[in-house]
Amino acid sequence: MHMINQSIFFAIHPDAPKDMRIFGDKLKKSGTRGASSSVGFETKELQPTPGLQIPELISSYKGGIDTILFAFPSIPFSGDSERTLAYQSLIKELRIGTNFIIVHYKTDRAVIEKWFTSIGHDSQSISWVPIPNYVDFTDWAEDAYVALKDAHDDTYYLMEPWEFPRSGDQLIADSIEEYTSLHASQAPLIFQGGNCLVADDFWILGKDYYQDTINLIQDQTLPLRSNPGQKLEDLVRQSFYDYVDKKRPMFVAGTKKKIPLAAYVGTQEADKFILDIVGAGTGPYQPIFHVDMFISLIGKNKKGQFEIMVGSPELGNELLGLPNRAHNLQEAYDEIARSFAKQGVIVHRNPLIHYPEFTGRRIAVKHLQNLALQNPEDQDVNSLMKDLLSLGARENDVADVRNWHHITCNNCLVENSKNYGKHVYLPTFGHGEYTELKVLDEHMKAMWEGLDFTVHQLGDFNSFAKRQGVVHCISKYIKRSD
Repeated sequence: MHMINQSIFFAIHPDAPKDMRIFGDKLKKSGTRGASSSVGFETKELQPTPGLQIPELISSYKGGIDTILFAFPSIPFSGDSERTLAYQSLIKELRIGTNFIIVHYKTDRAVIEKWFTSIGHDSQSISWVPIPNYVDFTDWAEDAYVALKDAHDDTYYLMEPWEFPRSGDQLIADSIEEYTSLHASQAPLIFQGGNCLVADDFWILGKDYYQDTINLIQDQTLPLRSNPGQKLEDLVRQSFYDYVDKKRPMFVAGTKKKIPLAAYVGTQEADKFILDIVGAGTGPYQPIFHVDMFISLIGKNKKGQFEIMVGSPELGNELLGLPNRAHNLQEAYDEIARSFAKQGVIVHRNPLIHYPEFTGRRIAVKHLQNLALQNPEDQDVNSLMKDLLSLGARENDVADVRNWHHITCNNCLVENSKNYGKHVYLPTFGHGEYTELKVLDEHMKAMWEGLDFTVHQLGDFNSFAKRQGVVHCISKYIKRSD
């Protein structure tokens, strides 16, 4: 998957969060790892099953949230009280009786436990997975696996991709296996939790990792071999069927052609040159690198048709009075929305904001020229230089750095349950200096209420959005009830 050069990105925007969800996403050739043995956190011990017979992914929307997993990398997140408050707002809204698996540093357990018990969650409902303090991991650890059960014997698994290079997140599944009754397993495929959504009669895989899987079979990094006459695409689909979900067909969501977008764009407004960082969250075939950032699952309507929401920057710009720009990639969102509609899925369009924010940094054109000279193979920074020079910028000029990130309510938790009714847990953004985003919060609340959902508005998730992730990214549905 094409990702921007991290060293250049941080040279341009040194104050950016170091734990952005997009970093560590670039694949490399590597060997395999073994899985550790399983110990049950329930009173009984579960024997490992040699391979799944009928893998079935845990739904992204259907049923009550019985068990949910969080990974808390540090408390109080290096002084980031906004992040702590956001987590607490989610814990407060989740139903009393929900079970939790908490990945944490041992030293933080007492603090985290109070987050739960102080609002009525029973400490007995928490399974603790301690991680040594010297192991680095992120709160995006749910991306390192998908949750599924073997419908043959009702055992639950975390299925890991062949490789996952971000931080220590790839160690989490094995630790969970050690402390709980979940098993960890590994598939010879490329995927991430946030690029998978699980509907009723189908599941969605973002095209970027589908294509990565094909590419890594072709260069023999993955141990998958096609039979004579078998198409690579058929081999990939068969492998996802065998390892990930045997109950539902896979829908690949993405554009047909690669999205032509440079990570940086040089523009001019009034008499100022501007360096826009526009491509940090974009994938080769996806307007945002994970589908959970721009698609929400709703459920089946009374006619039996499945309904989803797909984000629209145009609607977001309309809400905020922002101009539409080419790098908002409206056409890519529209193409993906049409691909679902063609399959008979009812598609609602909701506002999603590609949000511009000046970083306060000014960078000399001469410095950018040097970056381009030092990195002649990097198309992004060389494209930026062409933009600025064509606008008349010269060595002694400076450009103001403006970063773009996605403000999205699509990244939420959904419960469409017989027993508990219909609930959605929505991030909010209209806080502090971002009060203009309140209009988005209220629009999304009304939109879900119009679909007969009880809306649980959560706290301020701006600090997550700036790192290219929100609520669905920091949690993993492990088990659903009716």
